[in-house]
Amino acid sequence: MKILHIAPDEKFIESMYWQFEQVFPRASAFIIVLPKEQQKTKYVEERKTFQIIKDTKEGVAICLHTILAFDIVILHGLTFFQSKVVLKCKQKNKLVWFFWGGELYDNPKALKYKGIGSKTTATFEVKQDFKSRIKGLIRPFYYRIFQNAKTPELNILKAARMIPNFGIVHEEELRFLQSETLLNPKAKQLKMTYYPLEFIFKDIEDTYICGNDILIGNSASLTNNHLELFDILKPFTISEEKIIVPLSYGDTGYAARICEEGEKTFGTNFHPLNTFMSLPDYNKIIQQCSIVIMNHYRQQAVGNIVAMLWMGAKVYLDERNTFYQYLKRIGVGVYSISADLRPDNLDAFKALEVSEVNSNRAILRKEISFDVLKENLRSQLTTLIKEIA
Repeated sequence: MKILHIAPDEKFIESMYWQFEQVFPRASAFIIVLPKEQQKTKYVEERKTFQIIKDTKEGVAICLHTILAFDIVILHGLTFFQSKVVLKCKQKNKLVWFFWGGELYDNPKALKYKGIGSKTTATFEVKQDFKSRIKGLIRPFYYRIFQNAKTPELNILKAARMIPNFGIVHEEELRFLQSETLLNPKAKQLKMTYYPLEFIFKDIEDTYICGNDILIGNSASLTNNHLELFDILKPFTISEEKIIVPLSYGDTGYAARICEEGEKTFGTNFHPLNTFMSLPDYNKIIQQCSIVIMNHYRQQAVGNIVAMLWMGAKVYLDERNTFYQYLKRIGVGVYSISADLRPDNLDAFKALEVSEVNSNRAILRKEISFDVLKENLRSQLTTLIKEIA
């Protein structure tokens, strides 16, 4: 088996290199694509089996030529560069897209605005100035003339619908994206994740929740829908619990406004995390949070959610979130924001029982431990190669 990976220079790639070496030793080669101005990789360790190329027309040509010698081609994410490779590739049945999320959820032509609540949208609406509107009108012509392509957003959408194999840990996400006509309607799922359970609980394997604080969201981004969640929590009586809100990653302007609203709503109970801290220090803080509320309408913060479930937190998610649907299907004790997070629910802020924590851990081990995912990946890719042949 010969497997080619085409990937940007991102930290996730090291995990996937390690996984594939465990599943198919010495079967993988990587093409790492750098921006034109970047000379060396920042996150990926350069190895003999790694070819470093630039995001240029020549780079696309190199990929198309290299693909011919491989059985399977795995695209890590779907960037504008990769979309050009997909559209020109004559052996699309070889292609597997390992989904990151931003390709479609940050795409203004796809799902960018569907994951944001109405209050958040109204509060942070940015009106384009005249210069931006003119640039938006000229932009499609620029890409047509100088790139011989549609705009990146449209190019990625066109390529997304042509890829026959889709890598994601939960099939609910695949079905949702197909229902939105954003994927190949016949695309098959390959069960995978960049971070198996062992990677997620690496520093917290024997850690359990030991406090009563409340963790809200994972970053300073619109899709956390903090303002909508603050309104949901207003009727609750919050006495000594701290409201922990991570805001050090993302938009600083958004973070400042959320801090302002959080302090107004919760007073001294509100504790934003505005500065980066070491992982041990961060883990000490979240270990105090028996309640976790992630108000994402889309799949997001999957690693954070799994880590908090592992430690024993009661996790609330939005029912539209496909990861919520997946966790419910496999039997994990996860809770609905709309159905369960209500002032008349006297157990809303009650911590999980030890038996519930242990049950969640057992299910997660069975579903997303590396041993399980390794066997899934081995059998699925072996079957795929037979089908291609």
